[in-house]
Amino acid sequence: MPNRNLIIIAFLMLILVGVGYWAYDSKLHVGVQKKQPLVRENADYYFIDTRIIQFNKEGKLDYTLVSDSITHYPHNDTTLLQTPHLENFSTPGKPMVADALYGKLLPGNEDIELWDDVVMTQTNLGNGSHVRIDTDFMTIYSEKGLAVTDRPVLITNDTGRTRAIGMEAFFEESLVKLKSRVRGFHEPKP
Repeated sequence: MPNRNLIIIAFLMLILVGVGYWAYDSKLHVGVQKKQPLVRENADYYFIDTRIIQFNKEGKLDYTLVSDSITHYPHNDTTLLQTPHLENFSTPGKPMVADALYGKLLPGNEDIELWDDVVMTQTNLGNGSHVRIDTDFMTIYSEKGLAVTDRPVLITNDTGRTRAIGMEAFFEESLVKLKSRVRGFHEPKP
């Protein structure tokens, strides 16, 4: 009888070892690895002394972009710009002009980021008023008529100067929302 118990215990131990090995082996199963897609991170085109003219859906001039050089990267569909000069005509009677040392057209070529010595001006052709915004980084959403930054800004117009941290500028409404630390100097016109 004791031999029979030993055989049963040995059989159960053998089953436990087999189940343990099966569980361990199934985690180490090496399947066919998927081949990573080849990502090309090199530029696919490069232009110097470039001028881009964009028309809207109605065929009217939307914006012109002039840059010393343009380099496009297909892996993230971005285009780097050197000394971009952007003139946006999406708001009739209030053209907006933006200059910077560097810029990047975001995927879709509708929105643009500008950095280092960013100067944006808007002139109201109806009354001749002029607004200038200086900052070191700006994102311009062309279709929304919106410029956004979280960096310090200096806004200069015909009647004063305003400093703030962060801004949202809506071109069509000629509206500027300042985010924080707003300080200004205002002198009414005589």
